[in-house]
Amino acid sequence: MNQGKESTKSEIMTALLQELEKTPLKKITIQQIAAKAGISKQTFYNHFRDKEELICAVYEHIIIPDFDLDAFPESFGQSYLRTLNAMKEYGRFMRQALLLEGQNDLKSYITSHCEQFDLAYHTHLYEDELPPDLRLATIYHANASSAMTFSWILGGFASSPQDMVKLVCAMRALGMDEKIAKAYKLDD
Repeated sequence: MNQGKESTKSEIMTALLQELEKTPLKKITIQQIAAKAGISKQTFYNHFRDKEELICAVYEHIIIPDFDLDAFPESFGQSYLRTLNAMKEYGRFMRQALLLEGQNDLKSYITSHCEQFDLAYHTHLYEDELPPDLRLATIYHANASSAMTFSWILGGFASSPQDMVKLVCAMRALGMDEKIAKAYKLDD
């Protein structure tokens, strides 16, 4: 994408986060976001289908930039820690977005993205197509990680991001091939 289009998308994401400081996410309108970004509603729709797609874009580009489906983190633990810190920094956004229900809600997006990413990441680590048992374990761990993260966010970040990383990495290594489990070993 060209730089101008990316810049406008970034301004729209920033506008949503700024508007969230005074208005609950559920009540923020496209008109409010467009006005805050200094664009027309049509320009908004040139970049995002709806508010739900914008919410997912904020999550993807601001909260989890280390977990791109086309590039894998050098250290899962460090990348996950950066992600958890971003979730905590943008806690108001994360809590409110997770509570929204709908066809394209953030919970569904996160769960789907985590599953897709993990399948690709584990296939990369395994250096071959995943056998059925590792594929099933990967899907299970992706869904369990998502649920644990949702609980952590909605529970008010009761434990530290570092403790969450340890817990999730230990769980993700269970039942995995050595090549995959090694990616979840933390350097203490």
